[in-house]
Amino acid sequence: MNLDPAQIGPEEFAQLVKTAPDDQIEEVIHSVGTEKTLTRVFEGFEERFVPAKAEGVSADILFVIKDDKEEHPYVVSIKDGTCTTRREQIADPKTTLSLKLLPFVKLVTGQADGMKLFMTRKLKISGDLMFAQRVMTFFDRPSPD
Repeated sequence: MNLDPAQIGPEEFAQLVKTAPDDQIEEVIHSVGTEKTLTRVFEGFEERFVPAKAEGVSADILFVIKDDKEEHPYVVSIKDGTCTTRREQIADPKTTLSLKLLPFVKLVTGQADGMKLFMTRKLKISGDLMFAQRVMTFFDRPSPD
């Protein structure tokens, strides 16, 4: 199965996440490279940002994705109707969302609900909890169909 982030679109990735068993999703991501895959996913945040849904928002959102013993921090910055992302750990984000690799890819592809992940402790949130609930609404998520 080819999952090279440069060769697969967001909808194809969402379809993989929807249909493949969890262990196969992780295996494919690891074979391509976790960081390479995450970097492409976060580039997708920039591409799928909907400025009208984030009107008046000026914030840095820190995602900390845990894969085995490694942490992959990514910042999503929303300011003046734009969205940029970068791999970086920052000291004072508006909110921090921490979760393991598999729940993260399910969240960003619309295959998992953020509130359910939070209630089952698969998603940890620090900082502005009310703002964290809105974060994914600022983006059009890929549809697997």
